[in-house]
Amino acid sequence: MNSLMALSCALAAGLAAGASGSIVGVGGASTLIARPADAQLNTLTSSTQVFVWDESQSVVLADGIRANAVLPGLYDAEADLATVNIARGTTVSSHYIHFDSPNSTSAQAEGLVRFDGDILGVIVVNSAAARRLDNTDFLGAPTLFTKNENARGLELAANSDRFEIGSDRRTLRYRFVITSPGDFVRVITVPTPGSMALMGMGAVVAVRRRRG
Repeated sequence: MNSLMALSCALAAGLAAGASGSIVGVGGASTLIARPADAQLNTLTSSTQVFVWDESQSVVLADGIRANAVLPGLYDAEADLATVNIARGTTVSSHYIHFDSPNSTSAQAEGLVRFDGDILGVIVVNSAAARRLDNTDFLGAPTLFTKNENARGLELAANSDRFEIGSDRRTLRYRFVITSPGDFVRVITVPTPGSMALMGMGAVVAVRRRRG
């Protein structure tokens, strides 16, 4: 009886963890850490490790947010990016990928991050015209981030930054090439595994992809 109860508790714990939309695997340079207090430029640095962490989990959006990619495939040029609207009322989990080298020295890194929920949007742009990262930093609170930094995000190019959303919609692979101010990505996922129905209700994608 005690064994059955223990097994039931273990299964319940596993289901609860699976509903959180958390990072469940890393590879290459990716290093999973607890949510830091400060992720401003030149604060959390490494020339070899890309720090990744879970931000807000199972949050209902009070306002819609915009991302830059959602479809599986390789993104290695600005033209690959789309406009992804994740609507108000959508329940989401947020995760952050952070590569900032000491003293803005040159560095490169490759790796992957795997999530237990489907990807709703990947945010890699923070230009003066589109503050996609700044506008979603509330999902990372109370972590501190540098604001109004035009180069925060990725500079996509075949021989520079690139990322790929896996066909499973739960894996993101990346290659980062940095000097200053580093490379930063926010990934929005569905909290409950298998809930891609939320895509139809909460995410409208303007597709401009050139690869599947």
